[in-house]
Amino acid sequence: MTEDHRSADRDGTARRTLLRAIGLGASAAMAGCLFGGSGGDGNGSSENASGGNGSSSDATTGATRRTDAANGTGARSDDERTTTQEQSIITSADPTTVPPTTAAANASNGSTTPSSNATRTTTSSETTTVTPTRTATRTETATATPTETATRTPTETATPTATRTETPTAPEPSVGWTERTPLPVVGSDAGGGVLDGELYFFGGIETATGLAATRQTFAYDPAAGSGGTWDRRADFPRALWGPCGVATDDALYSFGGAPTNGPYEGGPPPSDAISRYRPDEGWTDLTATQGTRCPYPNWVMGGVYNPADGLVYCVGGGTGAHDAETATDHGFDGDVPGTFDERRLWTFDPASESVADPDLARMPEAKRWPTVALLNDGGRQYIHVIGGLSGTTGPTDSNFRYDVAGGSFERATPMPRAGTYATHGDPVIGNRAYLTHGMFWQGEATIDRYETVAHRYDPVSDSFTTDLPGPTHQRGGATSGVIDGTLYVVGGHIKRFDQNGLHDCVAYNEAYTPGE
Repeated sequence: MTEDHRSADRDGTARRTLLRAIGLGASAAMAGCLFGGSGGDGNGSSENASGGNGSSSDATTGATRRTDAANGTGARSDDERTTTQEQSIITSADPTTVPPTTAAANASNGSTTPSSNATRTTTSSETTTVTPTRTATRTETATATPTETATRTPTETATPTATRTETPTAPEPSVGWTERTPLPVVGSDAGGGVLDGELYFFGGIETATGLAATRQTFAYDPAAGSGGTWDRRADFPRALWGPCGVATDDALYSFGGAPTNGPYEGGPPPSDAISRYRPDEGWTDLTATQGTRCPYPNWVMGGVYNPADGLVYCVGGGTGAHDAETATDHGFDGDVPGTFDERRLWTFDPASESVADPDLARMPEAKRWPTVALLNDGGRQYIHVIGGLSGTTGPTDSNFRYDVAGGSFERATPMPRAGTYATHGDPVIGNRAYLTHGMFWQGEATIDRYETVAHRYDPVSDSFTTDLPGPTHQRGGATSGVIDGTLYVVGGHIKRFDQNGLHDCVAYNEAYTPGE
């Protein structure tokens, strides 16, 4: 054979080698499309990638490949070690944060080589573009991978899918006391009310030696999650503590309240403002927008809504120093702001958003911080006004009830001990009032006045039960409400008399479900 023939044979061999290389390159490119994410039926599924089940995702494929590496299947080339390192980024990310269309978009754009910018901006692109290199290097591994994928994909995808689609629901409340999700902040002496199955907490004070009023509003949904959830809502129109909150069928109302550091010791006077809250509207200051006002300035007043006649009943509360015959300073402190209380029971009509009767009836004695409860006895409705404080002179054990049909007050059985409960706003379950977290004291002011008590009042027998299981946390000034037969007691404070009168606010949320 001549040198020319040998040269021609060498040239032909080189061409054939080149053609075979081109053919392998084309096969590798096609394999990259099949395993890259958007091949197959064109909807992000790949029969080869999923073993015939018609579903696949970059996150799932990455998870399967990580399993292969962990099990030691296949040879670990430099490219494969690089791929595994990149896939570890996906492992640490929430699968829901990876856009499901990213891989499909890369494939349709013909992206086969990752740019430096793609590497920096998206982990999904990194995984997609490295795969063709791995497949071209080792065709056997590309063939083996679908088998592993088909076997392992259901296991890898079942867990995140179940987590995302499961709707968390609250467990059935246990009988007795349970700890629930606490407030997002510490707070006390706030307004409250139950509207659309949520307990609202608005205004009030935060931890301070003075009375630092706030405007924050939170709503608690006990049915969301295992302990319930809190959401921040629109701010209360005014920074006030001790407002009287009452919920009607479709709105939450606030009556009165006191400003920061008022009204004690010559501070700012209490407010006569009325505001309304609706979930789709937020707060509306009815005093500012239409001039609607309480009959007298007040704070820590009691109130309850009566669905039978559609009226809100408000009673008592601290008030500013004035000469009205319905107010008194109990004969102890003289003409000093912050010491006067009201005797009046008055009504507000939510339909017209106006005061219906400014002086409907008068309690036998004036008081603030009472528990107000709407109860029935013998087919008649009664508004009970239980316990409270007589100005700044001390607690009272009085239990007055107003006969809604008869239009007058009468005395009922007094409390077991003089004091004020933390459950102020209609804490009624099964026509009985649940009265918890008491403040009872005589003589020297210490934190021992805060007691973890739980009492129950039955209007039919006109008697108190005092041997109920008690809560865990000492506190006064809490906000409470009943939802689906469970009483929730939220926030409050302990006054540290040995620390310059510090109002030490808390975020506790204790729930009580009666056992009978």
